[in-house]
Amino acid sequence: MTRRRPDGWWYPWIFVAGFLVVFAVNGAMLHLATATFSGLSVEKAFERGNAYNAEIAAARAQAALGWQADFGLAASRIEADGSRRVRLRLSVRDALGAPVEGLAATLVLERPAVKGHDRDLVLAARGDGVYAVETVLPLKGQWEARLVAGRAGAPPLRLRRRIQVP
Repeated sequence: MTRRRPDGWWYPWIFVAGFLVVFAVNGAMLHLATATFSGLSVEKAFERGNAYNAEIAAARAQAALGWQADFGLAASRIEADGSRRVRLRLSVRDALGAPVEGLAATLVLERPAVKGHDRDLVLAARGDGVYAVETVLPLKGQWEARLVAGRAGAPPLRLRRRIQVP
C-alpha cells in the first residue's frame, strides 16, 4: 500500500523559496554596495575632523572681510571626442562693492562619484576682480569645485560649490 501525500505538502517550500530569494537579493545588494563606492570622500578624515575648530575660525575670519564671491560655469562646449571644454569664472567684490584685485586663486575640481578625473587648476586674473580658467573635462555631469583665493596677510576666501557641466 502506497501512502499518498497530504494536500498542501508543498506550502512550506513556498516560504523556503521566498527566503532564498530575499537572501539572494540581499547578497547582490551587499556586493554592489561594497564593490562600487568606497564611501571615502576625503583623505585623513580623522585629522580633518580634529582640525574642525580651525576651519570654523577661518570661516569667521572670511565672513569678517565681507567679500562677496560669485563663482560658476561661464561657458561650455562639447569637443569632438565628447569631452567638455569649460571656462570657470570667479568674481570677488569687497564689502563696499569694489573689485578685489591681487588674489592668488586655486581650484580643485573633483567628480564626486568617479575617481581619477580630478583637476588642480590656477585661475588667472582678468581685471575688475574677475579670475578665470579654461580646462577640458572628460565627463559631463556634476563636479565639486573647491576654490581658495587669497593674498598675503589676509584670510583666504574659501568656496565649495557643485557645478553642473552640460
